[in-house]
Amino acid sequence: MANRARIWLCLLLPLVWAAHALAVEVNPPLATGTLLIAGRVTLTVELARTLEEQVRGLSGRPGLKPGHGMLFVYDHPHPVSIWMKEMLFPLDIIWIHTGRIVAIEKHAPPLTLVGPERVYTATADLVLEVPAGFTDQHKIRVGDSIRATLP
Repeated sequence: MANRARIWLCLLLPLVWAAHALAVEVNPPLATGTLLIAGRVTLTVELARTLEEQVRGLSGRPGLKPGHGMLFVYDHPHPVSIWMKEMLFPLDIIWIHTGRIVAIEKHAPPLTLVGPERVYTATADLVLEVPAGFTDQHKIRVGDSIRATLP
């Protein structure tokens, strides 16, 4: 009987560990701040500040709530490349340099197994990712001002 209990324990422990691992969110939400775009559009943004957070980005997430985005914060302006690895939804990507939008990539599609790998690059100190269509919906353009309130 003791051997049977040990066998069951050996079989059940990995299942319990796996269930616990699945319960932990793989890409948890980050601290947030607020952006004011062109003096008229307010957005709540998750702040990707560390290299690990920036590499992970929005990968694996099912989407963003309306009025939300992810802001990649860098110490100084430099060429920033964004790719859509493990993304589940398309994005508008906005590059910001010293408080002004300098480039926008609209409707960047998720990376697929058969499609070409695309890398989008511009020089910036901030990069904002929002759901595809956001920039058209809110008439956001290159040159618009950005005011950030970050903790």
